[in-house]
Amino acid sequence: MAVSILTVTHGNLGHELLGTAESMLDAPLPLVCRALAVTETSNTDELLSAARKLCTEIDQGDGVLILTDIFGSTPSNICNQLDALGEVRVLAGLSLPMLIRTMNYPNLDLDKLAEKALSGAHDGIVDCSPKR
Repeated sequence: MAVSILTVTHGNLGHELLGTAESMLDAPLPLVCRALAVTETSNTDELLSAARKLCTEIDQGDGVLILTDIFGSTPSNICNQLDALGEVRVLAGLSLPMLIRTMNYPNLDLDKLAEKALSGAHDGIVDCSPKR
């Protein structure tokens, strides 16, 4: 068994990032992943219900790492209501480096995978400009 990943983002950002990660790895993703899109016309109660259902469907027994885009936004607020599901961790600030890092460590437990995701996000921010 392994941790599963759920992205909850504005628009199709989560879907696109998962697709890009799969393309970069040139193989199916090593973790079970799903995406939930939040639009300006989405109903928050329906989104919360859909997020709960997705977490239950994809959890293989080792928990679900939920990655959302912006802390304090609707996707993040929905995710932060999922604690009652048990083995769930929510991280905000979803980026491609964060997602790729999680895919490189598919055998880690939920807490360790969350740490890797956070390090991927931090380490993925680099000033590429020459020193002046």
